[in-house]
Amino acid sequence: MPNDKMMIRKILVFSLFLGGCHFIISTIIVPFTLWMSNVDLHPILKETILDGLHFGTKVFYFPVLGFALFPRHWFPGPWIYVPILLNSLLWGIMIACSVLFVRRQLDSKTVKTDGRP
Repeated sequence: MPNDKMMIRKILVFSLFLGGCHFIISTIIVPFTLWMSNVDLHPILKETILDGLHFGTKVFYFPVLGFALFPRHWFPGPWIYVPILLNSLLWGIMIACSVLFVRRQLDSKTVKTDGRP
């Protein structure tokens, strides 16, 4: 039992860390894209960078903001950070649970021997 509690605590901390990183990137990517659109670069390079940033914005805002799962008037002004935070926590939890699942699958496939040939 204590091992399970420790594992849950590790997953929770890892989820919050990943969610926090996702939140920071999600809040920075739009102003960075706007800034990048005003930078004087070769048109082909600029278009390529902006396409990549646009795709990144779609990925980071999936699913809560990308699918517009809420009416926009619920979160006016700076309140838009509430669904961004929820989206980031969802990402953090899903990635942490995926990592846990993969680790358990890899651990179950390793053959434990007692040292005898």
